[in-house]
Amino acid sequence: MRDHYLPTDMKTPAEKREPRRIKTIEVGFRILRVLEQEQRKLPLKDIAARVGMPASNAYLYLMSFVHEGMVEQDAATGHYSLGAFAIQLGAASLRQSSLIEIAKDLLTGLRNDTRNSVYLSVWGNRGPTIVFKIDGDEYGPLGIRVGHVLPLLGTATGRVFLSYIDDDLTRSLVEQERASSIGLAGTVDERIRGAVVSDIAAKVKTDGYAHTDAALSGGYAASAAPVFDQSGDICAAITILRPESGLSLPADRVNSRLVETARALSIKLGWAAQAVA
Repeated sequence: MRDHYLPTDMKTPAEKREPRRIKTIEVGFRILRVLEQEQRKLPLKDIAARVGMPASNAYLYLMSFVHEGMVEQDAATGHYSLGAFAIQLGAASLRQSSLIEIAKDLLTGLRNDTRNSVYLSVWGNRGPTIVFKIDGDEYGPLGIRVGHVLPLLGTATGRVFLSYIDDDLTRSLVEQERASSIGLAGTVDERIRGAVVSDIAAKVKTDGYAHTDAALSGGYAASAAPVFDQSGDICAAITILRPESGLSLPADRVNSRLVETARALSIKLGWAAQAVA
């Protein structure tokens, strides 16, 4: 049997024609599309009829989606509609796609000016999540990829979000990180356990950026600056990773360009300077 993961140019025409898929996921998305197309909550029998399956089967899919927050069931009627997580996914998709397109040229300029790796992160369900990256002349930590979730206390990116996001959203993550005290480098660092959130936030807001040294950030010094939207709320962070020696401009010039880039992106997103103290 041929390997499904062979390079495209080594596959037969039949193998190139259509990649293998998971049918149960496709069936589940037929149910989600029915709910997305309707402007009202639907009973089980209507959903089952629309997707062409027995109500008992549709019910199992719906219960799985309810468990994951993709679907909600009305307690009074038992009817179904899209859930909170489906709405969050849609909003996140719009926010991230437009944000990346707007940010791309600015981040490319920052990378070219400094020759360092540059990252754009947004707040996700589990913390700061990288959504775009441009590698520098030196590649950077191998574990950093698009989709990677970063710690709050142990990274410059996390410290930026920690400084502007409500404590209710960050408290449990901070407690977990303090308990483990493991930094991005994968080693225990007592500075994480003893970090004071209010002190971190005060310094970030005074300096305009957060900074972590190479020992805490996987061998690369990291700086991150906040990006604000039209409401003055943090919507992203730009992070730059600098090798300990060589390639990089002086730290003050790198940080100045970082803050300048974050400010320029904020303005493009409709932010006004007076919106943030």
